[in-house]
Amino acid sequence: MRRARVLLATFDGAGNFTPERALVRALIARGHHLDVLAHDSQRSRVEDDGAAFVAWRNVLQYTALDRIPQAEEMPYFLEHILFAKGFGFDLTSTIDRLRPDVLLVDAFLFYALVAAKRSGLPTVGLWHTVYALLDAFAPLFEPRMAPVNDYAATLGLAPFPAAAAVIESPDVVLVFTHRAFDPVERVAPNVVHVGPLRATGAAPWTRRDPAKPFVVVGLSTSYQDQASLLQRICDALAPLDVEALVTTGAVVPPETLTAGANTTLVEFAPHDAVLPAADLLVTHAGHGTVMAGTTHGVPLLCLPMGRDQPLLARRVADLGVGRVGSADADAAEIRGAITTALADSDAKPRARAFARAVAGEPGVDEAVARVERLLRR
Repeated sequence: MRRARVLLATFDGAGNFTPERALVRALIARGHHLDVLAHDSQRSRVEDDGAAFVAWRNVLQYTALDRIPQAEEMPYFLEHILFAKGFGFDLTSTIDRLRPDVLLVDAFLFYALVAAKRSGLPTVGLWHTVYALLDAFAPLFEPRMAPVNDYAATLGLAPFPAAAAVIESPDVVLVFTHRAFDPVERVAPNVVHVGPLRATGAAPWTRRDPAKPFVVVGLSTSYQDQASLLQRICDALAPLDVEALVTTGAVVPPETLTAGANTTLVEFAPHDAVLPAADLLVTHAGHGTVMAGTTHGVPLLCLPMGRDQPLLARRVADLGVGRVGSADADAAEIRGAITTALADSDAKPRARAFARAVAGEPGVDEAVARVERLLRR
């Protein structure tokens, strides 16, 4: 395979960039040159991966840590990310300047997808959560399609009949989730589930008390006003006869929380380091954390806070790999939910059975192969 120039168009979201980075690193390892068109806040991560950073210029600079009130989050995200025309303008000018061989486009960037279609270049769409979300969010997407089609017309393209037609306009769309987890019934022929992509190889976490049940807590790495929920979880864990690890993310400094003697507070711990030994994963049901838990066969207690999390939490319950509680629950209610989950002797066998069932998914090797297949074509 010849060395190719690959251009990724992405944004600083919570769950999208982790699997995209895994693909970038794998393509670089294969000898390809990667340019990454991204928000300024992503520069250091892009460069750490060995790619060349290119800045968006005609869009609002955004970071997943921006403190946007929950009631305003979805309108903001629709206006400034999914349906921001500047992504199309910038991708077009970057293509003209860099002359890439193939495009990778985050499938949440509607105008970038239209610009990619107009370029005529081989294009791979990247979808980082369950594909069923496309149907679930259709009522939010469809009212915004008229301006998208106006933009398409200025580029000489025919109108797209629905939002799904934009998402599925690339040559192939890679879905970074377990196919068995995704409740979508049918997908277009060019939509391919490759499974979750993430960093691996972390050293095992050193347990403080291996004789006790190990409870790992991980909420969003982006801002969701989660400090109160994290504190209630800490309060719930304090009286229990368990060893607990609470990861706070960059939004909530660990030192701002009060925890019991049985609990370790850290900003970050790699999933691959801590989950092999975990007996329960308490999570907001973000896609990346759910994929990590189900991959490692850890029962989940989901406390969804918004976005795609209620849909993912319901799927966890439907598959029998975990339970769903309320993010508004008080500490006593959360403690009861944790106690009940740990007492379920069938929970871990069910979770491990699911992990075995998805262990053969193609992963990053298939994602790379799909990109390189377009290059050969």
